[in-house]
Amino acid sequence: MRSPRYCPRFCAPALLLAAVLSLTACQLPFVKRDAAPTAPATPAAQGPCVVLALPASGPYAPISGKIRRGAALARQELATDGIKIRLETVNTQAPDWLAKLSALPPACAVVGGPLQARNYAQARSAGAVDQRAFFTFLPSLEQGDEGARAWRFFPSPQDQIDALIAFATDDLNIRTYGAFYPSDAYGARMTGLLEQSLAKRNMALHKAVYDPANVSSWTTAVAPLINATQAGGNGAPVPQTAFEALFLPDSWKNMDMLTTSLLYNGEDRLVLLGTTLWEQSLSGRLLPNAEKYALAVFPGAWNAARAPRALQAPGNDFWVALGYDFTRFSVNLGLNSRLTTPEITVRAGRAAQAIRGMAPIRWDSAGVAHQQLFIFQASPTGMTPLNMDQFQQTRTAVLQRAALRMQGLPSVDAEGNPLAPGLSPAGGQTQGMPAAQPGANVQPAATPAALPLSGTPQPSYKLRLPTRR
Repeated sequence: MRSPRYCPRFCAPALLLAAVLSLTACQLPFVKRDAAPTAPATPAAQGPCVVLALPASGPYAPISGKIRRGAALARQELATDGIKIRLETVNTQAPDWLAKLSALPPACAVVGGPLQARNYAQARSAGAVDQRAFFTFLPSLEQGDEGARAWRFFPSPQDQIDALIAFATDDLNIRTYGAFYPSDAYGARMTGLLEQSLAKRNMALHKAVYDPANVSSWTTAVAPLINATQAGGNGAPVPQTAFEALFLPDSWKNMDMLTTSLLYNGEDRLVLLGTTLWEQSLSGRLLPNAEKYALAVFPGAWNAARAPRALQAPGNDFWVALGYDFTRFSVNLGLNSRLTTPEITVRAGRAAQAIRGMAPIRWDSAGVAHQQLFIFQASPTGMTPLNMDQFQQTRTAVLQRAALRMQGLPSVDAEGNPLAPGLSPAGGQTQGMPAAQPGANVQPAATPAALPLSGTPQPSYKLRLPTRR
């Protein structure tokens, strides 16, 4: 998400005063144990206290509403199990929100949020993060803060990179990567994270940058990465690409032109790796030319197919799951006061089992969160959870047909019979077809079954003819 995609009321002063007086009375040695209560029940008697610091107005208010809805669902579910909780909300849009938070009893020790970095900075400066355990709904915290002063309950950019590498390298055995990224802060940051993560695995990253405002230059900008030569016969460009997976940290609206730029240079075989920016565009939308992106994947923290029953109603999404999971997680933490940072981190690790709506989160010994994001594909309905077997079969078919095409041979079906000229599984040029021009609407044909490859894994730039069994 390019920016935090992502703060409600508080106790009335009279109620709060009564609660504090009740706490004080309970601690006085001369108060008889069997004395009748003279004040409302303490927070502990009301059950675990969960605090949400969210904006009640402004651009993030609709998101806050979804988070609160998820929290309400969790409260209802817990109530059926006999667990009554106290749910407090603090409006971070209010100038005095930190005072309202401070007025809550110490037993309200866990805070979910805020959604905006400026609100976290305010809480940090005021020392609020040292008084209560903040589990923020932010993709990152200030340098050195995560696990030391506060915690993260939200996917980070690094989580996205980790999910993509786990898919490409651990699942597909890909060891060679490229990145074609826009010259903006987001593109540079995400590409830098990928490069650093690959370096830890002793893998290099081939990079090229483009001007997002000058679409006509993208074909030329990506050319050095592809390094295509002209083949004999049909004259189609033959890519000499030195990698198998290409990272594209840009919004989905630019994917058509980005893939067209690749096709113009003869490249249609790469596994395309996106970010959660794609989810924002594809979620719940139809994609009529989904077959063009058969090898495109991206990470996400919400998988409706795996959601618990409480979240399966239409309209529920990641934000609802966030509120639902945080409420259950907060109850499992079992905090009545802010413990030491190491103690909270240990408890967070134990309470992580309560996370059921979002992708699993774990906290390492330093208190840094790692969310194991799901992998999705583009589909006619917008997006769908990755089907690994289908993806591998499709990729095999793409590589085989590209191998034949680049040798001037016709594509074949599963039985080895030549296909009609012009068929291409991933939108690439076939024998007898002119090269795609930038901006052209290149529509691929359906992908027929593929011939089996030999058992030895081969990178896409070392294509060979399929073998028969």
